[in-house]
Amino acid sequence: MKVFNVAGTRPTFKPELAAQAVAAGSEREELARRAGIREVVFGVQDGLLTTLGLTTGVATATAGAAVAHTTILIAGIAGALAGMISMGTGAYLASSAEHALSQSAIRKERAELASQPEAEHAEMVAILAANGVPRPEAEDLSRSLAKYPLLWERTHIEKELGIDSEPASTSVRDGLMMASMFLIGAVVPIVPYVALTGAPAVVGSLLLSALGLLIVGLSKAGVVGQNRAIGSLQVLAVGTGAALAAYILGVLLPHAFGLQLPPA
Repeated sequence: MKVFNVAGTRPTFKPELAAQAVAAGSEREELARRAGIREVVFGVQDGLLTTLGLTTGVATATAGAAVAHTTILIAGIAGALAGMISMGTGAYLASSAEHALSQSAIRKERAELASQPEAEHAEMVAILAANGVPRPEAEDLSRSLAKYPLLWERTHIEKELGIDSEPASTSVRDGLMMASMFLIGAVVPIVPYVALTGAPAVVGSLLLSALGLLIVGLSKAGVVGQNRAIGSLQVLAVGTGAALAAYILGVLLPHAFGLQLPPA
């Protein structure tokens, strides 16, 4: 929709354009919130699958041994805490590195804008032309943008680098979020072993984990706009595969290394 008329006279304020701008800002905020929800879902899923595989593997390897129940609980709790620390610090370091990289790129772009204005003008013309603006109009538009330093800088950073011109540091939040979500997911497969022993504990862990995976699948499907049935079954299939792999390893590894625990 055009704002300026052909003669280039002063544009008329149009309420519908203002409403569109407000809506665009709201959509951007909604997208950011949805991205945060994805982190929550994936953190819970990772914690659940990792701990389910660990407890199932240990339960299989120690079946019938005197120390089986204690070993499973210790392994599950230790794995959950270690995973929480690993995922939390990993998310923190990754977010910190990403923020530092963005800041470095912004500083470099600002320096180039100050020292190479014509080269940056040519880059902006190329960007505008690549987005369908005829070259003569792109030349004029680039020159017009350059009259407003803050807008000129932000447009270059966002269009040329593809990042926010004022990236916020979310490293601590990302680390704490990932750690807490991982721990929440990791608790699910361990709970049955607190109240049950032997085969009932293993079955209870598998069933409770399956329920948790279905809930995670439903949540993830809702966030990303996927069919809820397909999303739930997809996550459940991954969890089933993880549990089966852990079971096979729990059976094979003790025999492969000649390991035997004292019988109950």
